[in-house]
Amino acid sequence: MKLKRLNWNQRNYDALNQFLAGVRPDEIAVFDWDNTCIFNDIGEALLRRLTFDLAFRIDAETMAAMIPDRINGVDRVRLKGKPFSLKKMKKAVFLAYEKLKADPAPARKARINEDYRIFTSGLLALNRALEETPGIGCEYAYPWVNTLLQGLSPAELEAMAAGVIRRELEEPLRRHSLQDPLERWRYGWIAGIRIYPEMKALAQELADHGAMVVVSTASNRQLVEKMVDVTGFPCRRVIGMELTMENGRFGAELQAGLLPNLGRGKVANIRKQLGREPVLAAGDSENDAEMLSSFPTTRIRLIIQRPGGGKIAALARRALAGEPGYLLQGTDHRLGKFTV
Repeated sequence: MKLKRLNWNQRNYDALNQFLAGVRPDEIAVFDWDNTCIFNDIGEALLRRLTFDLAFRIDAETMAAMIPDRINGVDRVRLKGKPFSLKKMKKAVFLAYEKLKADPAPARKARINEDYRIFTSGLLALNRALEETPGIGCEYAYPWVNTLLQGLSPAELEAMAAGVIRRELEEPLRRHSLQDPLERWRYGWIAGIRIYPEMKALAQELADHGAMVVVSTASNRQLVEKMVDVTGFPCRRVIGMELTMENGRFGAELQAGLLPNLGRGKVANIRKQLGREPVLAAGDSENDAEMLSSFPTTRIRLIIQRPGGGKIAALARRALAGEPGYLLQGTDHRLGKFTV
């Protein structure tokens, strides 16, 4: 069996085929999901759908209380390249949400009124700002955004996930933006998600060789499991963010026993849940750097190229220098494809 060429660059294609020839049954390969196996981010797409449809199961007071006015000593977030008071942003965003939820018939009016624009642009911009603000970052933002699912039942999440996945797979790749009426913040995104056929084929070859393919994601586990099922991605297990359950609905806390599944948490959760080290690890972001570099027995470290610096950029430089076992795969974000 041999990997299909598709859009792998030549070095990666040769190295992966050589690696596959030596894969033994029951070895483990771990893949990040968003922007690694797929182009774009299914977790963020679900957040947009919850936000635009006002589909959260929590009230404004609860939502506001989930974010302190000061996080790790930081009380300002980066918006449009400048610091902005976290407390003031929270007040504006969640007051708008409170007004929307108090309206007995918001469905039509909400689409055009000021409160709807403040809340939708504000919540989505706040999520992005938390990720990008030094001292706060993804370590806080990723668990927080997962807890916004509280109050939903697993069946409700399943149905919502199916709709979001179907829509995003069919949506043309297109840039969009949304701005607060007072121009305090702006949220921009690319609509549309695409599975990378090269990654699906690689996972299939690993599975055909008897390896255990695992997806490790900072998105909700059930959401990614649904997308794995819909796309036919050959994965035997998903490790992701999981919430506690209360009376058949998601609670406000991450489940005990696992670390938030990003950065060092990915490494700890792989060791705890799998008990073995991966022979291949694939990822694209700073949150995957530890997973790519912490296991001595990993033979292939596959980095999917995205803009950014830090530890993941250092790993990419090792691949560009031709270091054995380090591979860097380019992508075209206009087309959602790998580049040869």
